[in-house]
Amino acid sequence: MIFKRKAVTIIEVVVVVVLSSMLILGIMNIFSSGMKGSAKGLAHQVNMESASIIMSQIEYDLLRSTSISKPESGLNEFFDTAIWNFYYGASGSGKPSTVTYLKNSNGLGVCREVKMDGGKVQKTILAKLQKVDLKFRRFTFNTGSKNYPTYKDTMLVEVTVSSKDSARGGTNEAFTLRRLIVVRNSVQ
Repeated sequence: MIFKRKAVTIIEVVVVVVLSSMLILGIMNIFSSGMKGSAKGLAHQVNMESASIIMSQIEYDLLRSTSISKPESGLNEFFDTAIWNFYYGASGSGKPSTVTYLKNSNGLGVCREVKMDGGKVQKTILAKLQKVDLKFRRFTFNTGSKNYPTYKDTMLVEVTVSSKDSARGGTNEAFTLRRLIVVRNSVQ
């Protein structure tokens, strides 16, 4: 008995290599798009959390405030800086402290500056590594009745936090949070 040996031809090897590489490229493409989606989702979540923290701090400060210095009431445009007064603790001096929110000069984060009635200044940078845009618009609403009006300051606050991930395809994610806050302690 004579057995013939079958050999693998070059054409068969090329076909196997081409089909294998197409399969691997398809799997890599699916994996890559999944990673990009995951990075985008994570950036969105981080921006949402940062915007929520900034908005919570602004709301906390506004609810304690007694008067708003800036922006002026009745203007039909947004401003990127806000200043309001509040009484801090039992200092006994009778002078209000001030809170100022403004954008950082480098464009990243937002600066919260508190000037105490004794001259002490506390600065806090929120969302240091993210681009933050703040917009403030001030209104005055009648919270009383038509016969006995009670006017209260109200602030429309808009916080936009964005991040750019240049290492992974340059995804640019932004999240905007808006809130209308009635200042409890201001009565005009």
